[in-house]
Amino acid sequence: MSPYAFLVFNTVLLVAAASDLRRYRIPNVLPALLAIASLLLAPPHGVDEALSRAGSVALVGGIAGALWLRGLIGGGDLKLMAACAAWMPLGGLPVFAVALGLASGLQGLATLAVALARAPPPSAARSRVARTRVAYAVSIAAGGLVWSLLRLNTA
Repeated sequence: MSPYAFLVFNTVLLVAAASDLRRYRIPNVLPALLAIASLLLAPPHGVDEALSRAGSVALVGGIAGALWLRGLIGGGDLKLMAACAAWMPLGGLPVFAVALGLASGLQGLATLAVALARAPPPSAARSRVARTRVAYAVSIAAGGLVWSLLRLNTA
């Protein structure tokens, strides 16, 4: 990944994370921009890589789509993860998935700690935790940053 592609990839992810933190919403233009930039700034090298990246989008989109259908993530999160996958051949997904999982766990623990700290009596704590929302684009951005740092100045 070239330094310019790295900058664009991570800037879009950080803007999405900031938007999600502020309003729990990721504007559609951001995943669209990320997907288009994958073709313009990091075009696949040959048919094999193009098919591999399409497979990544299908796999991530399928898994994230199932999570969305169950109400576990938002539609913006689904689109942002699929747009990230447009940059990654299948071989890059494990790094992204592990980094995303670790970031999600840390973000979940931090969110839970804040929710419990704000809840007055124990009976209200359960209700407050059940209503707590998570700006998941923060974890997606962290996973993307780790993946892109490993890809910087390669192919």
